[in-house]
Amino acid sequence: MTKRDPDPRALALEAAARGWISPQDLWSVATQSSGSEDQTRKRLETLLQPDQITSLVRAVESMTTLSGTSVMSGKRPLPRPPGSPRPPDSSHPAMPESVPTLTGARVSYRPSRDPGGIPGRLPGPRYRGKKPLGAGGVGQVVATRDREIGRTVALKTLHDHALADTSLVRKFLVEARVTAQLEHPNIIPVYDLGVLPGGRPFYTMRVVKQPSLGDVLAIGDTTRWPLIRLLGAFLQMSRALAYAHSLGVLHGDIKPENILLGDFGEVYLADWGLTKVQPHSAVRTSRSTAPPPDLPDELDGGALKLHTIERHDVSTSPPGGTPGYLAPEVALGDGKKIDHRADLFSLGVVLYEILTGDRPFSGETARARVVATVATTPIPPRDLEPSCPLLLEDLCLSLLEKDREQRIQSADEVAEKIEAYLEGAKEKERRREEALRLSEQARAPVETHFRLEEERRKLTKQAGELLKGIEGWQPVDDKRTAWTLEERATEAEQEGARALARAIELYTKALGYDAGCRQAHEGLAELYWGRAQQAEMRRARATQIYYEALVLEHDRGRFEPLLNAGATLSVRSSPTGAAVRLLRYREHDRILVAQDACSLGATPIDQIDLEPGSYLLLIHAPGYRELRYPVSVGRGMTHEADVNLYTDEEIGDGFVLVPQGPVVLGGDPDAIESIPRQEVFVPDFAITEFPVTLREYCAFLDDLQLTDPEKAEKRGPCNLRTTAGAAVKRSEGGSWEPHDLIIEGEARERFGPDRFWDVPVHLVTWFDAQAFCRWRSEQSGATIRMPTEAEWEKAARGADRRFYPWGDQFDPTFCLMRESRSYTQQPEPVGTFPADVSPYGVRDMAGGMREWVADKFGERSASESASEPEPSEDTKRAESGFRILRSGCWHAVREWSRAASRGDMYAMMRGTALTFRCVKVLHPGNRG
Repeated sequence: MTKRDPDPRALALEAAARGWISPQDLWSVATQSSGSEDQTRKRLETLLQPDQITSLVRAVESMTTLSGTSVMSGKRPLPRPPGSPRPPDSSHPAMPESVPTLTGARVSYRPSRDPGGIPGRLPGPRYRGKKPLGAGGVGQVVATRDREIGRTVALKTLHDHALADTSLVRKFLVEARVTAQLEHPNIIPVYDLGVLPGGRPFYTMRVVKQPSLGDVLAIGDTTRWPLIRLLGAFLQMSRALAYAHSLGVLHGDIKPENILLGDFGEVYLADWGLTKVQPHSAVRTSRSTAPPPDLPDELDGGALKLHTIERHDVSTSPPGGTPGYLAPEVALGDGKKIDHRADLFSLGVVLYEILTGDRPFSGETARARVVATVATTPIPPRDLEPSCPLLLEDLCLSLLEKDREQRIQSADEVAEKIEAYLEGAKEKERRREEALRLSEQARAPVETHFRLEEERRKLTKQAGELLKGIEGWQPVDDKRTAWTLEERATEAEQEGARALARAIELYTKALGYDAGCRQAHEGLAELYWGRAQQAEMRRARATQIYYEALVLEHDRGRFEPLLNAGATLSVRSSPTGAAVRLLRYREHDRILVAQDACSLGATPIDQIDLEPGSYLLLIHAPGYRELRYPVSVGRGMTHEADVNLYTDEEIGDGFVLVPQGPVVLGGDPDAIESIPRQEVFVPDFAITEFPVTLREYCAFLDDLQLTDPEKAEKRGPCNLRTTAGAAVKRSEGGSWEPHDLIIEGEARERFGPDRFWDVPVHLVTWFDAQAFCRWRSEQSGATIRMPTEAEWEKAARGADRRFYPWGDQFDPTFCLMRESRSYTQQPEPVGTFPADVSPYGVRDMAGGMREWVADKFGERSASESASEPEPSEDTKRAESGFRILRSGCWHAVREWSRAASRGDMYAMMRGTALTFRCVKVLHPGNRG
């Protein structure tokens, strides 16, 4: 310490206020005053660290400078510790009763009992010291120390004469509150708003020491402040203005002097004293929660300035703002036209000065500058400064349009244009064009991919059709053409995959050039959408989820509604007024079970909202059999069910009603010879619950025996050409009955002789099945025939394209196939496997026996097949033509159990796993 250092007692007092020494230590230092100052200093140095002493010296010197109170060397009494006895002699000084505050008033001094700094327990005023920063006609700003926070802030108050004007006080408070609500990095933050002890309102804010843009432009130092740096500041200021406008706040006085610049990139849009809050704004100008009243349109242009500004004669100058920066509508006093675009005009004036160094509207007086603003057109910046970028000149002149409708309409747009220039608009445009070029280039492989995928499907179909007519034992030469088609299909698939990969590569490269390239995103979204749909068709749920996630990543609004769309259902019935219950299919133990029944009311039912999924409708009306109507609704799908109800008599015993409606056939890649996926409409029909049994077929033979014994023998289910033998025999009474060995071995313990009658008829040809159906038609008076492929598959799969009658999962215990029994496989009675049931209630369509059907889908209709004459007995089977078989059977592998599987067989073929079932043609008519 030197002779000019502060009094050590002052240092001790400040140290105690900061909590660095205890009251007892303070007292011990004070007692050193009876000795030399050196002793006092040495005592203080034993209590504090050197950096603490340095901090105290600076603080005390600052207080001396700001307050004018001498705390330098000299005698000054120090307080005694609280609670200590008063010294008996006068050599010990007394504690001062008060200390001076910022406003000059004195307040009681109470040493803090909380050196840790609990808010609100300061010994003395919160704000201490004052250093003038600026003053205007009605207000002043000083730098002061916020002792609660420990930082220097700018404190703004009103002059004495302004306190008597309630409108000025109100404007002051509005400025504080509005600025405080504008929380933006480029707007000076307001910290506190309150009233000083003398009743003077104040608010505090960050101390900003930077020069203004006006100062920088006046100096013209292009080395330190090149155009790029100035535009960076202008960009930040535009963002701040855009933020204020978004809250419905107008600045009202945009000019270079109100844009403060820092050495480290700080930019502040300052002085919101002329702000105007629009009626729709969420910003409040008072503490009331009610909508604030409009601010006056006319404000003194010199009010509340933090620096000296030119005062204007309000009788000759426009209301508020600074002439030369005012928009024409403001200069003319047209309050109805003043909105955020007035600020944008002022923004254009500032940009003009940045680009040219001159003001666009000059004049010796305020009036002259106002007249120039309203009546003259500014000189284009490039005429004054040829190096001015054309993009910036266009922006500037757009902002300076007299008609506010012709100006750029938002500060955000201004900021975007400046940012585009700063980021390198040309490079950005070049990259955008390259992205578009790559996206356009990707279209060719995309088209190639889809073309080759279609070609692959066609070639695969052609090869399959050729191979159908070729037996396995035939020589390679007979198969070579089909093999060639299959090889071409494989090549098409591989080339299509390469094309797909190339398209994805090009789109990805495009996004590398321009991450927002819409064409690339849309192209990828479409490709991934196709893959997701393929996965959905294959029931590959994990793959579907993966590609749908990629779709959403690149979607630009096209596919998200499809992915998130719900479904609707309408139901109409004939007759009307039928009660409808809705159940949803949910998987349990790998079987889809209809559950969670709820009533939808009576038909007609319109536009019921549903989640996408598989459902079952149970529709019932008095006097009619309950109808089972499975329905599958996808995302964004509307399904309209239009059903006919039938009586038990119309449907018939042993028949199940399958209602009319669309059905998706085929499309199962794991099925055998699946039909290509397609949707068809199938009218109402009734189908037998089970395949025709030996009981039913023996009745047919018995009846035929009465009229034509020879034909009965011909239709008998037997195969004398092989060791298959016969399924029936003549009883002692002459009637037909199941053969004794129809069930053999361990199975006889499970099924007694009475169940032999329930074994499906087998060893019958397609023509035998036709003959049986004709006989049933004659007996019933209805049209009975074999089902078509579409009818059979619809009856098995329902509406949700399930792979098996019970759902999408397989287990050998669900149907009769080669893995179902531990003993020798053989035919068994119908209905043995309860899980093998379709959504309509049709049984044994996955296992048991293969079934003849009436047609060949898409190639030969049922009537065409029926019109072919039955070959004679001595005709070779290979010459009898092919017919289609559906269903799995007791000795088949699990792929045959898939409902879309199909195969063909010679029409004259008899086998121990060949049977059929019947369909009854229904006539809905007018059901009321």
